[in-house]
Amino acid sequence: SEGEPSTRPAKRAKQDSAKFNWSAEAFIKWSVLPEKHRKINEAIENYKLDLDTAVDSIEQSGLNPPFPKKLWKPVLRDEYIELTEVLTMVTAYHNTDTSRMVSNPFAETLESTTLAKPTPLKAIIDQVTWRRAWQATSKAVAFAFAGRKEELDRYEDHMQHLFDDYCPPFHQNVIQYDRAIRQLIGSRRDILFDNIEHADIARFRTVYLLPTGMHFSLSESSSAQSSSRPRNRAKE
Repeated sequence: SEGEPSTRPAKRAKQDSAKFNWSAEAFIKWSVLPEKHRKINEAIENYKLDLDTAVDSIEQSGLNPPFPKKLWKPVLRDEYIELTEVLTMVTAYHNTDTSRMVSNPFAETLESTTLAKPTPLKAIIDQVTWRRAWQATSKAVAFAFAGRKEELDRYEDHMQHLFDDYCPPFHQNVIQYDRAIRQLIGSRRDILFDNIEHADIARFRTVYLLPTGMHFSLSESSSAQSSSRPRNRAKE
């Protein structure tokens, strides 16, 4: 009414990203990224405008590969994907008990509460389980981002060669190496899966795959075998 003071909220100041401490260096790095990499980043920004709508569109397309619904958003943001969750889904598809695979609004609501009994996660324990989970993830990423299949296939070849070259007792190191790489790539926008020679990825090879590396270790089964060997008391 007339005479009453205005109650309009104060205009919120717009954030100036150019004043971020890292802005200048980031601008230089982005300016030299390959065209393919820039297109991936543009697709990510487009998806992020409305992730829910993007996920609904994926499911309604009738073209999407089997993949856990809750993990599509990390895929669209090009973030780290936990392969144990993917493997659990892949295993469930081959489970004779299909009751847990039925999807309906009530089931989805129940799953988001503490009332639903969570499905035990399947651990990535060897080359076979890693490959099953990775291939499902790779198909989801390639579905969301055009032109990435060759990049993802090259990374799979790199990992498969490591599994082939190392004895099974050392495969847990390969799995940890892969996890470290995917966490790194999921937290950055300047590294793709075929950048195997990137300095940070090369460093992971040192710490996880070399016997002198900080995170290098033998599997529990291998350690148990070593400890069960008879001791040579002549040397004591």
